[in-house]
Amino acid sequence: MKIIDKSVLTFDKNNEPVAKAEPGEVLKFCPMDCFSNQVLDENTTIDKIDINECNPAAGPVYIEGAEPGDVLAVDILNIDVAEQGATVIFPGVGPIVDSCELRTKIIPVKDGVATFNDVQWQVNPMIGVIGTCPAGEPIPCGHLFELGGNMDSHVITKGCTVYLPVEVEGGLLQMGDLHASMGDGEITGTGIEIPGEIIVKTRLIKQFELNWPAVEDKDFWYVNTYNVDLGQGIRDGLTEMQRLVSNAYGWDVTDTALYFTLQADVQINQSCLDGELGNSLRIAVPKVNNKPPLIK
Repeated sequence: MKIIDKSVLTFDKNNEPVAKAEPGEVLKFCPMDCFSNQVLDENTTIDKIDINECNPAAGPVYIEGAEPGDVLAVDILNIDVAEQGATVIFPGVGPIVDSCELRTKIIPVKDGVATFNDVQWQVNPMIGVIGTCPAGEPIPCGHLFELGGNMDSHVITKGCTVYLPVEVEGGLLQMGDLHASMGDGEITGTGIEIPGEIIVKTRLIKQFELNWPAVEDKDFWYVNTYNVDLGQGIRDGLTEMQRLVSNAYGWDVTDTALYFTLQADVQINQSCLDGELGNSLRIAVPKVNNKPPLIK
């Protein structure tokens, strides 16, 4: 098994691949936490670290045979996280930050259980940053774009498959920003930020149109989009899901829209960002046993 333990801070077609892998090969990604492991204790508030080093992603990995126009399917086989992580208040980040002071909380994670003050819960580790590299200009790993990036979707966890459009030869897959736990919206800009290990297997779907990253789990299909204008982000996600469902099920777009108003959900991945970064959302449609997959 190839181990991917070097990180980059951008999705950039000029980044040298740290490994090459065949489709179907099992890979282990070993990312740092989103702070590049700079937060060591509760005295390390966010103003005391180098923000320019945040959101590293392990990789990139060159996938043999991946070509522009393909889709890279990434099966998430397992995610293990360390025994403690951190969550912080970022200045200016999130809708209720004005009521808060700068603070860092170290969160123990023991035997799959997180402890916050006197409350405990079962964690469900997720991948915040995952994507392939764009054919155009580099994009920071902390940003969102049409090939993935900092989606911060808490459905990207063990057992799901992430479908990523490919724009450059080899795809150049990278991932990181693990969270042991995170609520929808990522209200203050962090989950339980934590280092760990991700075991994945990749597959190639040749020459399939996919305009935004998609995710499949046991029960649902999701399309992930983003936009500074939340309404436009929702329209983009619904339009892409409408196209996928209509093509797979043989329905016209009107019947598909009527089905969506009965069965589809608009869900928020991340609502803490303003300005040019935009916010991340997902459109969810339940899987139907006697219908073909949306992506194959």
